[in-house]
Amino acid sequence: MENPDQYHDHSINRFNLLTSLLSLLNRNDENDTDFVIARYFLRNLSKLKDTSIYKIADDCYVSRSSVQRFIKNIGYESFTQMKHSLDEVLAHEVSFIDYTDHVQYREYISQSISEMIADIVKATSNAGFRKLLQIFNSADNVVILTAEDSSHACRLFQQQILTTGKLIRIISSASKNISLLDTLTENDLLLVCSVTGNFALAINDQLDSIKARKCLITLNRTTAFEGIYSFIYYLGEDQKISTRNIVTDRNVYNNYGLTFFFDLFYHECYINWRKNK
Repeated sequence: MENPDQYHDHSINRFNLLTSLLSLLNRNDENDTDFVIARYFLRNLSKLKDTSIYKIADDCYVSRSSVQRFIKNIGYESFTQMKHSLDEVLAHEVSFIDYTDHVQYREYISQSISEMIADIVKATSNAGFRKLLQIFNSADNVVILTAEDSSHACRLFQQQILTTGKLIRIISSASKNISLLDTLTENDLLLVCSVTGNFALAINDQLDSIKARKCLITLNRTTAFEGIYSFIYYLGEDQKISTRNIVTDRNVYNNYGLTFFFDLFYHECYINWRKNK
């Protein structure tokens, strides 16, 4: 039986501690308190479980209240709660090493990408792809919801689709303001992008009150998404996973899948727009 508390340490803006910290590092000035604390956390990830909030404050030359405020700003109620995410962060580090640890890496990655491309092309030839296009084109407003580490592909698509006159918005796990979701209506589309299904699993219980039509792009064929989404588009047909657990494994779909998919999706949107222009 699924543990109802399984995802209590995750939410839309408290999904991946590592990406939250890196996001703060990238967007703040070096003298900013958020930058200083984020850099400290990133440099000491493996030691944080045994570190007190007093030591962090001393080492960063900031007040304890500044550290507590920082922790709340990245979505955690306390330093103790944040520490629960550290094992997952360290597991992600191992998955990055496993992903690249191949003797014949160039041959391995080239073959993997070729197989992924063929798989995604096959999936875009089915009726599900055409249905997703129809849902997307008919929506009054479109909001894409995704984990921060998948947001690059979505932001590129946001720029591409603007050439057809369609303006979409993106909320990632690093977004501070997610109140936009509460303003969506039945005529709008909330498109959740979660290749492995990890992010979708983490936010499952947060989508109930959202009125927009909800669709999911994923590889994960678990029944956990039934009743949450009105339509699920499976990114591949050959690559199939089914899990209710958040996993840290990485493959080429994580790195390249959404980018390639959105290239194909944008092309179809453009052709349809040009035809009806």
